[in-house]
Amino acid sequence: MIDRGQVTKRHVVKRSFRESYRVKAAYPFGMDDQPIRDASTVCVVRPGGAGLEVLMVRRAASSVFVGGAHVFPGGALDAVDRSETARRLFGDGPLSAWLSAAVRETAEEAGLVVPAGQIETPRRTHGMELLRALDEAGYVFDPSRFAYLSNWVTPKGQPRRFDTKFFVTDAQEQTQASPDATEVTETVWVTPRSALERWSRGDWMLVRPTLETLRTLAGFDEADAVLSFARSQRSIPRIEPRVVQQDGALKILMPGDAGYEQADT
Repeated sequence: MIDRGQVTKRHVVKRSFRESYRVKAAYPFGMDDQPIRDASTVCVVRPGGAGLEVLMVRRAASSVFVGGAHVFPGGALDAVDRSETARRLFGDGPLSAWLSAAVRETAEEAGLVVPAGQIETPRRTHGMELLRALDEAGYVFDPSRFAYLSNWVTPKGQPRRFDTKFFVTDAQEQTQASPDATEVTETVWVTPRSALERWSRGDWMLVRPTLETLRTLAGFDEADAVLSFARSQRSIPRIEPRVVQQDGALKILMPGDAGYEQADT
């Protein structure tokens, strides 16, 4: 078992880059760089019998980007997230489009409207149809239950790249979620430590941003504490891992690691 004191950097780096970004193995190292798309993801946390739980989804194995991985609900920003309907729901602030994408994608993928507890998810609706359904149902976005947690950029060389803002929001115990069976094939509420254990055993595939976020969440027992931590951050750094080839193997470098500044950007 992994307790809080054991969830340290050594658990995050013990797997090879191929295991943490397994999709990389299907694409040649040094492939042409891809455009970076804005994206949004949400860590929905709730109380559970074994402690704080977070909602995770398993991406369909056929997905081009990290197929088969367990991730938090989310996806790329679409034009609808900057529409008049989106502005009416989420305001016109600097993060409004990302909040729209976070709520929309969680509803589409996991059948859950966040912040949870307001309305039932309009089923089999997507994009603008979903936002209009939320608007007509009287959905009110509650910014006090959302917080900006982190910002991750997919490493150069991946088949798709995203500049993703990670948010956190709370949910009540027994809140339910269900996969759309298209983009994601499984939804699961799990403690961060349990998710890390499943990865450590090789049962789950997790990419680096998910690993690091789970390590952060593992340090908290309550949703309010996670939200308070996220809000207490003076700034949100843009974290962009870099990939290098050393001794015939791929290695991922994080900001602050030796050789990071010299790595190909």
